[in-house]
Amino acid sequence: MLRAYLLCYDIADPRRLRAMFRLAKAHGKPLQYSVFICVLRRADRVRLAARVDGLIDRRRDRVVILDLGAVPDRESWIPPVEVFGSQEILSQSGSVVA
Repeated sequence: MLRAYLLCYDIADPRRLRAMFRLAKAHGKPLQYSVFICVLRRADRVRLAARVDGLIDRRRDRVVILDLGAVPDRESWIPPVEVFGSQEILSQSGSVVA
């Protein structure tokens, strides 16, 4: 059975950040720069967690995978998240200070 997950990350190193972005994009759709919605089978979720664990520095980085619940099928699933405004995710070419 498919389940929906919210994947969020805060990665300190630019190289690990790019690798995490590629990994997240391979498994889900971006909602914001470091927030992705993923619809995965249990086995894929376990593999994703293992890859995340091997990629991050546990002392400096943080990744959260939040289970949003069961998904009957990808086509009819309505995400429990509504995103308003721009949905274009710009490439992360440098640091942003707000």
